[in-house]
Amino acid sequence: MRMRKVIKLLRQPEFHLLVIWLFLALTNWPFLAVAARNGLLALYEYLYVLWAMLILLLFCITRCVKDSFGDPTNRE
Repeated sequence: MRMRKVIKLLRQPEFHLLVIWLFLALTNWPFLAVAARNGLLALYEYLYVLWAMLILLLFCITRCVKDSFGDPTNRE
């Protein structure tokens, strides 16, 4: 039951826009300045974790959308 709610959320275009704006905001000056206070290595770690989270989230979104609309590469 919970998984259906998560899949339904991942399929919504509004959620896709929220993800884009959230990750854009997290790579803006105030957040980068906070990470940079702890040194350059901390800044790289922050950006790497953000990048990994974005890739994982986009992978999950892609899988949910592909399951709902079918595989476009399948031309039977």
